[in-house]
Amino acid sequence: MSLSSRATGPADRRAVADAPSAPPDNDVLRAHGLTLTHGPTTLLRDVSAAIRTDETFAITGAGRSALLACLSGVVAPDAGEVWFNSGPMHVLDEKGRAALRRRYFGLVDGRTRLLPELTVAENVALPLLLDRMRRTEAFAIARHWMERLDVTEHAEARPPGLGPALLRRAAVARALVTRPAVVFADEPAHGLAGAELEYLMRILASAVRSHGITLVLATADRRVAAHADHGLVLREGRPDPRADGW
Repeated sequence: MSLSSRATGPADRRAVADAPSAPPDNDVLRAHGLTLTHGPTTLLRDVSAAIRTDETFAITGAGRSALLACLSGVVAPDAGEVWFNSGPMHVLDEKGRAALRRRYFGLVDGRTRLLPELTVAENVALPLLLDRMRRTEAFAIARHWMERLDVTEHAEARPPGLGPALLRRAAVARALVTRPAVVFADEPAHGLAGAELEYLMRILASAVRSHGITLVLATADRRVAAHADHGLVLREGRPDPRADGW
């Protein structure tokens, strides 16, 4: 699955055609030499990473959220390359990257962002409904993911009446409902502790693995990172040479 012309405009398609050849491997995501600044602050310094299909990959340390934003196309790096399934993301403009995210990526962060006026089921089905899927089909798929994330019994409840653990699981179900190629999760267990954190991460890791979805985590929590197959430790925006590996 390479970058499709559906996700780019004519100028971007020409840029893709003129871009260098894809890295000679089967990584679903690959970054090379990423540098990112924000005002006088350098967030990333010459960072490279390779993420395989179907694995869970954790990014920890200073610069983790910045790297996640570059890998997911939310932010364009100042320098360096990002490849998704052999297609160069770094040549796309903001519109092209947004189209790519809608088609292939799921995003989760520390805020649930559920719409308070909708039920849990309506929130989970919303990405499919916005893509003009028939309501019966959209809600059937949403129910599947609500079952996987153990929120089905709260399908008709509205977010203001639910606790943080249920809200977090519902937000994850919504990110998975389109069955994206990659889910990017920035502190997905924010606000949770103990058994609630472990339960969320266990069912999230199980759900993505069983459906062939790659999961990329950015986290400061060792308990979250422990669910990853591989990872990268950053120190002041650089790969940490003192890290013991994964």
